[in-house]
Amino acid sequence: MLLVPAAAALLLVSACGATGTGTAGGQGGAAGANSGTTTLQQNPEFGKEPHQLLLATESKQVGWFVADAGGFALYRFDKDTAKPSKSTCDAACLEQWPPVLVGEHTMTSGVDPTLVGSVARTDGRRQVTLAGWPLYRYAGDKKAGDLTGQGRNGTWFAVTPEGKKAQANDGATAGDADADEGSGSGTGAGEADAEPDTDTGTGTGTGDGY
Repeated sequence: MLLVPAAAALLLVSACGATGTGTAGGQGGAAGANSGTTTLQQNPEFGKEPHQLLLATESKQVGWFVADAGGFALYRFDKDTAKPSKSTCDAACLEQWPPVLVGEHTMTSGVDPTLVGSVARTDGRRQVTLAGWPLYRYAGDKKAGDLTGQGRNGTWFAVTPEGKKAQANDGATAGDADADEGSGSGTGAGEADAEPDTDTGTGTGTGDGY
């Protein structure tokens, strides 16, 4: 029988652990030196299809918001609807606001996986939703922690882990009147299957205001 010295076994465990995703206590994680953003460290491969990651992240600018595995903010659009889920960003709008598409797995960290769903788009693809709201990235965000799409045209806002609008720059909470949004703070980590919502819609472009 082959015996492995204790020191060698510990090294093996440590090496295996180094390949996994990093963790941090609670919703907070390692603080960005320049961005003023706190985020849980995750393996970047989950930021691409077939995997998506919805990651609770904290910023001095807007408080808690949801980012992808690369640390890029995810947004919601006031002209969309949550009940039923429907995207109205199409055509030229998608050049600035690409949708977060459903992959084989949608992972969550600090976001309640029961709030995650999907909605059908006109091109046949399915878009990830949070509390019914279709999710997008913003082409103007060039690095992790950027929130340059926040409040754009008065209709685009970073999305919170509960699916609400993130706080405005002046500290006032945007979208307090959202009566159709989910409530409660998502905690912990889990996996959401991103199964289709019962109510689904198709995107229809409005042509301006993006």
